[in-house]
Amino acid sequence: MSEVTDNPVDARALHLQLAVNRAHSAARGGDLDLAARLLDELGELDGPGEPGEAGRATVVAALNLRAKVHAQRGELPEADACWSRVEALAPDDPDAAAGRRTLAKIAAGRRHARPVVHTGRVAVIAGALAATVAGVALIGGAVKLIDGGEGGGSGSVAEADKGSERLSEESRRADELKARLAAIEGDRTADAEQRDSALDEVAKQLAMPGVEIRRHAGDVRLVFRTGVFPYDSVIGPEGAEALTEIGRRLADLSAETPVETTVVGHSVAVPGGAPSGGSVVALNRARVAAQYLAQDSDLRLTDFRLVSADQRRGPFPATAANAPRNRTVTLLITPKGPPPTP
Repeated sequence: MSEVTDNPVDARALHLQLAVNRAHSAARGGDLDLAARLLDELGELDGPGEPGEAGRATVVAALNLRAKVHAQRGELPEADACWSRVEALAPDDPDAAAGRRTLAKIAAGRRHARPVVHTGRVAVIAGALAATVAGVALIGGAVKLIDGGEGGGSGSVAEADKGSERLSEESRRADELKARLAAIEGDRTADAEQRDSALDEVAKQLAMPGVEIRRHAGDVRLVFRTGVFPYDSVIGPEGAEALTEIGRRLADLSAETPVETTVVGHSVAVPGGAPSGGSVVALNRARVAAQYLAQDSDLRLTDFRLVSADQRRGPFPATAANAPRNRTVTLLITPKGPPPTP
């Protein structure tokens, strides 16, 4: 079995291949309605957002199969449309070229549709397809055609070829793909549960008076309810005490739940100053805060990521009343490990 991948593009390609295999098996068994329904559920195979180059061969196979199912059901314009899309993706595809040539003959009156009976089901197919795919199974051996002659003669339907081994192989591949998809989904679920547990632990350990815990999908943000810096980069006594205590808790937390801490400095736009883009004052506040986080713990200054926030992005709304509260820092705590699933 191939190595399981959690790449969402590869996962979509695997899902598509599994669905095509199921439709192919249904068509081989003569259940064209089921095959058509499975293919229709895939939607626009060659539209935006599909697997792309990695799944191009599977998309081409799906469109070819859809065209052949349409042809057997007598839906010739739909079959031609599918083969046209195949040619757009793979100009040298032989099935599309042969199918469209035969449909053109039917449209010109050189072939006539006739009923074909197979395993108790009745399907309408273009008799002229026999001339193009004479002796070759239209869909994996489910229906085999004999050349009916240029004038659309009687022709005949051969017995289904002995495709049990091939069908068994396709079933095995379908089961393998299903298992791979299940493994990918299981890994994603386990990662999400692990991350949620880590975030819960972070929020629990860092909860303290004067600090607001804002829990998000991928991180925990600590917001001080009062401003940490009364002015410039001079820290207030309450802010210094709170940051020192948080540093000790972060050190204890990292021993059990490794985290990454980003210290975000904030500033307030002043008349004549830049209204956006961050500031030196905000970055200096982040540096000062990191020093207090590290001074009484085993953490180093290099353990923290320091950034300046935009003046317009304070933790509280940018009003005159909130200006003292926005002269501060916020702490962004992110568990180390797999990122959250989109």
